Formats: sequence, C-alpha cells, structure tokens
Amino acid sequence: MTKVLLVDDQTIVLLGIAKLLEVSGDIDVLAMLSSGEACIEYLSEHPLPDVILLDIHMPEMNGIDVLKKINKSYTAPVIFLTTFDDEYLCQQAEELGAKGLLKKNIGLEQLLASILKVAAGGHLFPANTPKNISKMTAREDLIARSLVQGKTNKEIAAVHHLSPGTVRNYASNLFEKLGVRNRAEAVVKLKERGLF
Repeated sequence: MTKVLLVDDQTIVLLGIAKLLEVSGDIDVLAMLSSGEACIEYLSEHPLPDVILLDIHMPEMNGIDVLKKINKSYTAPVIFLTTFDDEYLCQQAEELGAKGLLKKNIGLEQLLASILKVAAGGHLFPANTPKNISKMTAREDLIARSLVQGKTNKEIAAVHHLSPGTVRNYASNLFEKLGVRNRAEAVVKLKERGLF
C-alpha cells in the first residue's frame, strides 16, 4: 500500500480525494491536514509518507513555503495540487523540487497513476521541459516582493539602491511576464500563485 499524506485547507477537497484514493485499494491515506503548519508538525512526529499531496494556495503558510521547509529536513516527495493552470507556477514547483503539479479536477485514474509513479521514484514533469521565457530574474523577484508589500517605485529604488527609472523598467518587464497591465493586477496575480 502506498502511504499518502493529504494537505488542503478546503475540507470538501480533502474528504473527496481521500475517499477516492481509499476506494482504489492501492492507497493508504495516513492523515488529512488543513494547513501547512499541520503538515510540518505531522512530519516531525510520524514516519514519512510515500507521497505528500499538497495544496499550493493555503492561508498562513502556502504550499511553496511548506515545500521549502520539507526540503530542509525531509525526503518525502511532494505533488502539488492547484486549481490554477499556470505555466510559471508549474516551473516554480519543479525548480523547488516538487515531483509534479496536478489540477484538482484531475480524473481518479490519472491521480492514482501519478501518485504510484512518484512513490516509485518517478516524477510528473516532462524530462525536456523548455525553460519558460517568463521566468523572473533575481532582480524582478525582488521587485515583485516589494510590490506585494505595497512599496512605491521610489521606496523600492531607495531600498535596492536603484534609480526610480530602473525600477519602472524592471516593473514593466515583470508586468509583461505576468501578463498584466499594472501593479494592482501584478499583486493579485502574484498572491494568487502563492509565491509571496
């Protein structure tokens, strides 16, 4: 039996996935947890699962932050679950060491096959995935974090020792990569992705 840990802040999603997996006869659901904090606490007190199904978009500690903590102390493979079809988010998940990213509306057979593949040491990302040209640079990442914090271009420039014009250029590049028109839309999209 493949041992799976479920982590999602939506109870109905947890119950639905757990029921489907248990009916399969191949999966033993170890626990259903509703937060990132609960996941980290569980891992510190129990044997590691074969696979962790982890929601990306959760309050307090999102899936990205949970994976970073898992990477520091544990070797349990993670498959992200999301409602968003986002190429950039998929790339971020892969770069952080997740074994895959699945949409929550996935079919049962595909979900089972994905879990069993990862439990056996595989991963769900294509081996030759081309790098997304929309990947943020380190500087754009700093600008993105500052935007989410509500800082103005002038404040960002002062903190990072840049000219306001340079900040505007980085911000424009960031907006283009995110597919948005302004900082308000950028902040919404960044928060939706659970990156900051």
